[in-house]
Order: sequence, then C-alpha cells, then structure tokens
Amino acid sequence: MDRTQLHTLLPHQGDALWLDALVDHDSLNIRGLSAWHHLDKLGENASPCLLFEAAAQLCAAHGALYGEADAIEMALVGKLSQLNLHPVTRCAEPLLVSAQQEALSPAGALYAFAIQAGSQMLLDGKLLLVLVRA
Repeated sequence: MDRTQLHTLLPHQGDALWLDALVDHDSLNIRGLSAWHHLDKLGENASPCLLFEAAAQLCAAHGALYGEADAIEMALVGKLSQLNLHPVTRCAEPLLVSAQQEALSPAGALYAFAIQAGSQMLLDGKLLLVLVRA
C-alpha cells in the first residue's frame, strides 16, 4: 500500500503523513516504511526519537484495517513508554517500522513498536493509543 492509499486510511495528509508505504499486516502485526527526511521539517537537530510519530501512524493504520469501521472516530497517542534510542548513523535507506498489538480494549490499544535503519535497530518502545469512539 503506497502513500496515496494510506491517505484513505489516515487523516494525515501531505507532510503530516510520515509513512511512505505499508509492507505487510495481519490481525496483530503491521510493518511499513518511513524515512529520515520526515524529521527535516522539524530542524537539523530534530531527535530521531520523534520518529515515534511514524510508529503511531502505523498503529493507527492497523486499527483502521482491523478495527470496527464505524466505531472509532480517532486514535490519539495517550502514552509513549519504554523508549530506547539506539546509536545509528543517518542514511538514505528506508526505515522499517513495525508494530505488534499487545492489548486492545474499548478505550485503547497497546502496541510494541520498533524502527530499523537497514539491519540496525534505531528506536523501540511502547505506544498506548486512546480510542475516541463515535
């Protein structure tokens, strides 16, 4: 699924969309691609930790694909925890973003996520999404 198709799943448009493609997904897991250049609009000293936004969007895409279509109006990042930034040199290759749903309730969804730069781990942690129901 490319950026054009992602625009149908997510409200993020233009530069606000930090996902470039979905690679694969099933009912508990999802993988997509992002890139370093999404940090550029935040300044030359933007922390790679901010790439958690790509992971949050990936988790939202998972919810859009596997959630009840009419039930969820929006998903908001409620908590970012256990964030680990690994030393990696910025490169031109795409960033592989993966997430695994660990828990789901009517109020929220918990995901473990990881972002890799090539074969090296860049960032990992947990995201709690708060689900706003229609």
